[in-house]
Amino acid sequence: MPVVNIRPSLLSRIFSERTLDEIIEKLPYLGLDIEGIDKTNDKIRVEFNPNRPDFSSENGIVRALKGILNVELGCPNKQDPLPSSKLILVDERLKDVRPVIYGLIAKRDIPINHEELTQLISMQEDLHNGLGRKRKKSSIGLHNYDALTFPLSYKGVPKQTKFVPLDGQKESSLDNIISDLKVGKEYGYILEKFDIVPILLDSKDNVISFPPIINGNTTKVDLLTSNLFVEVTSVNSKSAKDILSILAFELSDMGFDLYSLVIDSPFYGEIVTPILEPHRIQLDFDYVNELLGLELTRDEILKCLQRSRCEGIDKGSGRLECLIPSYRIDLFDKVDVCEEVVIGYGIFNLGPLYTSSYFPGRKNSQSLIFGKVREVLIGLEFMEIINTSIISKNLVRDVFFWDHSSDKKLVSLGDSKNTEFELLRSSLIPSLINTFSNNIHEKYPQKLFEIGKTFFTSNNEIRENWSLCVSIAHNTTDYTEIKSNLESFMKYCFNVFITTPRYDTKYFLPGHSARIFLNDKVIGEIGEIHPQVLENLNLRTLITIFELNLSAVIKILQLDQIRIV
Repeated sequence: MPVVNIRPSLLSRIFSERTLDEIIEKLPYLGLDIEGIDKTNDKIRVEFNPNRPDFSSENGIVRALKGILNVELGCPNKQDPLPSSKLILVDERLKDVRPVIYGLIAKRDIPINHEELTQLISMQEDLHNGLGRKRKKSSIGLHNYDALTFPLSYKGVPKQTKFVPLDGQKESSLDNIISDLKVGKEYGYILEKFDIVPILLDSKDNVISFPPIINGNTTKVDLLTSNLFVEVTSVNSKSAKDILSILAFELSDMGFDLYSLVIDSPFYGEIVTPILEPHRIQLDFDYVNELLGLELTRDEILKCLQRSRCEGIDKGSGRLECLIPSYRIDLFDKVDVCEEVVIGYGIFNLGPLYTSSYFPGRKNSQSLIFGKVREVLIGLEFMEIINTSIISKNLVRDVFFWDHSSDKKLVSLGDSKNTEFELLRSSLIPSLINTFSNNIHEKYPQKLFEIGKTFFTSNNEIRENWSLCVSIAHNTTDYTEIKSNLESFMKYCFNVFITTPRYDTKYFLPGHSARIFLNDKVIGEIGEIHPQVLENLNLRTLITIFELNLSAVIKILQLDQIRIV
């Protein structure tokens, strides 16, 4: 999850009537997770959800805090961008490459300071990685406005074109930038299939940007810069609009005056950017209370929306219209509006209630089985972990050597906002190995297990199973060790014996893997992880692993019909 730093001194200054502890106490109720507080270095590390990219800077978090602390209510006040008549011309050769460019100009009397510049760059990278899909969908350029002259030209050029890249000393061709610079090696694949690639030029033919790779050195932003030009290039108009809107509110909070730009595009006509009009969602007042289990009056619901930095309008006949500021790209359904109401109401004000049909509960057979599984594995000195059921395509590729187009049984998310969350996992193995890769500095041996759901499609329906994955990591682990643990687990947990005939797959070391059979039925697999998988995830030790389909085990042994104690 992405992390942002907030200065305690800033919070104390803005919310001077409250103690710092009172302010920090409210952060989790905005959906933020406090990772650490370092008052000595004036820093609070806060983890935010990728669906709230406006929280990628401290200004965005302060903006939300002002609402729930009743300092400012309703949609944030902003001055509409002033017209500048500045023009960006788009080349028709970019139609199939990266056809969209949006931009704005931000001006103020004093230069940007170190803290502001750090926040902007950090925000830029968070937006690149999230909404920008690691720059593949959209990328951002921040420039010194005073170092360029309008009109600008967003052109398609051959890769032999040369310019001086950011922090460079001499001209390099676009080809060499892609092949030689670190940033080019990381993002060059986005343009590899194109002969014509995009650059942004000013009227003096200075190269301002080579999106989505790197800016030119001419317009470098430093601590003497007081006027900014911001451009967002994209394959998608909505993505460019959303990203630029988030940046516009950020710069407005920094005290910049915003100026619009005219984009003359052969694909979309003449567009004035940024586009900051609020969007609207219609719903019923009764629906809000029904969903939340509250009995709020209409005025109370409107006030709650204001505290969430939205605006509610009573349309009569029980109808509610919610105005949502353009930077809140996470709100697009009436359920989302209800969530904003409860945030404005104060989640801390909600109390637990028993339903009318309440009766004391008891564990079902599956929970008892999982409890027994945990008990046995902990006895075998394994530690339980929990991963999300949604993983990235890249992780699946790195572990299973999977071609994105080769397996139609995998379940993909339709509109993921983050490349880390794209697929419902069909196996626990990638998640567990990734956990090892995130803990390479911890001492070995590491022995982990996870119980979780896996998903697949069958007859155009999404199905799910409960799975168990158990793994060992240290320099001498081998098939014999992991199989010994498998056999002990099956004996002590289910009092059954399994067979493991050899079976090779691409992600296990050849000759060191097998399928797991119970009563002549396949229930899982076991083996030593292939060295290439370890290299893909920067692991420097050996890993052995087995995965069981717990749902299949329960069915075969008919454990769902008995009570395990």
